[in-house]
Amino acid sequence: MALDPRDALTFSPLGAHSSGATISSATTLTPATGATKLLVQALTQNVRFTLDGTAPTASLGFQIMAGDAPFIIPVGNGTVIKVIEEAATASLQYQWGA
Repeated sequence: MALDPRDALTFSPLGAHSSGATISSATTLTPATGATKLLVQALTQNVRFTLDGTAPTASLGFQIMAGDAPFIIPVGNGTVIKVIEEAATASLQYQWGA
């Protein structure tokens, strides 16, 4: 799912941009205070993510294809985003926002 231009108009970054997070094992992305959205993009290798705190694996979880356009994941109360690379050297770029 590509970034909807309307989302870009209402996306206010919170906290620092994260680049090249180490995600060789299931990693929880901790939201910035007040975050309601997460802007993500995978570089070099595909990435998997879950929204309910379940540990993703290389074959379990929603897939972010390497090189696809950034997209926004809405984040509600109780959402726990975990990510993992499908193959070594994946790079995940992400920014929390409201």
